[in-house]
Amino acid sequence: MTRLNTLNIYLGEKRKYLLIALNVVLIIFIFLEMMVWNQVNGLLSAEEVQEKMNRFCENSKATSCSYGRGTR
Repeated sequence: MTRLNTLNIYLGEKRKYLLIALNVVLIIFIFLEMMVWNQVNGLLSAEEVQEKMNRFCENSKATSCSYGRGTR
């Protein structure tokens, strides 16, 4: 418990800077994760999403599958 109190006293003046540094690191980490995710999966255009939903609806033989279908 004394170590925790010592750390709390030591970080008293530096909390704001630590919080800013952690937020910057978090933003960089999220940005890098999104880059990796996009390389693995690839982004789909609106037409590709529409086509995938149409194929899914046709293959599942769902009676009420209206999501993703445009006007025909």
